[in-house]
Amino acid sequence: MISDIHANAEALDRDDLFAVNFAVEELFTNMVKYNADNGQDILLDLRRTDDVLTVRLTDFGVEPFDVTQAPDADVTLPIEQRVPGGLGLHLTRRLVDAIEYVYIPERRESRITFRKTDPGRATAATVKG
Repeated sequence: MISDIHANAEALDRDDLFAVNFAVEELFTNMVKYNADNGQDILLDLRRTDDVLTVRLTDFGVEPFDVTQAPDADVTLPIEQRVPGGLGLHLTRRLVDAIEYVYIPERRESRITFRKTDPGRATAATVKG
């Protein structure tokens, strides 16, 4: 899986490649952890346009869980006061440029898509604030 990311993200710098690897690992791990009895494959799709790598993970036969609505971890609290969980999604949302969630109820299909822009190849038209 990670070798596919390297092949499709070859122009990303080291920090951006780390962000993509981290996001894929975090999202994939959550899908497996929270649907351990599912037994179905998780589809990983990587697409590259001029300056954007788009990654989609699709989980089949599952109940919805919108990662974009999960609360941020409160990183201002001392460690002994923090509630376990959520830090991986918290970090993922900060490492990627955009993250989207779609659930298709009739197929019980969850899709998480994120994008990472290669700043070295981006043009002013594609990097909007």
